[in-house]
Amino acid sequence: MSLNRLHIIQIIFVLILFLHTYSCSLQENELLIKGLESYDDQQYRTAITYFSEALEANPGNAELYFFRGRAKMKLDSCNDAIEDYSKAITLDKTKYDYFINRGLAKIACRRYYEAILDFDYAEFLDSTNALVYFDRAYVKESIEDYPGALEDYRIAISLDSANYKFFMNRGLLYSSLGEKEKAIGDFTSAILINPDDELIFKNRGNEYFSQGSFGQAINDYSSAIDIEPENTELYYLRAEAKIVMNEFLSAAVDYTYIIALDSSDATAYYNRGICYANLDMKVSACDDFRRAGDLGLFEAYPVIKDYCQTEEEQKTKK
Repeated sequence: MSLNRLHIIQIIFVLILFLHTYSCSLQENELLIKGLESYDDQQYRTAITYFSEALEANPGNAELYFFRGRAKMKLDSCNDAIEDYSKAITLDKTKYDYFINRGLAKIACRRYYEAILDFDYAEFLDSTNALVYFDRAYVKESIEDYPGALEDYRIAISLDSANYKFFMNRGLLYSSLGEKEKAIGDFTSAILINPDDELIFKNRGNEYFSQGSFGQAINDYSSAIDIEPENTELYYLRAEAKIVMNEFLSAAVDYTYIIALDSSDATAYYNRGICYANLDMKVSACDDFRRAGDLGLFEAYPVIKDYCQTEEEQKTKK
């Protein structure tokens, strides 16, 4: 065989190898794109299928395991997700988000101490990432390491003071520890950053209520209602604060809003009946007590018997 002919054969072999590799790479990229599109469309099972097919073409691609792990987490398959994240980490230990996501999956599986180790390694890879400290703080709360959680929240806030969730979560922790003023301070900081989240106003309102500042609690519940006017829980909270302040008519209005949103809410009828009774509106009160009883709130019947029945009705029953 001449040198020229041998050289031509070698070129052909290299070209075939290149085309095969290029074809596989092209197919893999197409499957990856389809998988990501399916993920964005919340079609998680379809996304998993695409990522799995891409992995058959290239089982050494760490990103594919990572993306498939994310899709599995959306289907609440935390153990399967951990397995994929672990494969991604085995292939590439330099990506801090691989460790963060595996840590979050371990939280979902209640493997808290293992999760902390993942966040520790993520911190080692990027000590300036505020989310690492925020996520680890949550885990430390779960294992009742409250000083450690507060320290992680402090670092997260120092790295990113524009994230209202950092303040809100630390505020909730302060609340559970009975440090009301610190909780209110954090909720206030969260509101300044994001005044469009009704949950923050509700949380601060609860703190004001628990320390007896009912007027401020009502203001916060009202702000929350302005943001989320169909949330019946907020009306209940505001009505309760009004009742403590003997504002029975205004509280009755809140229960009326609840009934307008859910006409089968027996508790709202019963509570409005109590407000009417305190306003000496006996007929309206008894109508509400009876409606509450008809809807299955059996606590209403003793009230109906003692408060609503006339003396003549009681004699007839005897």
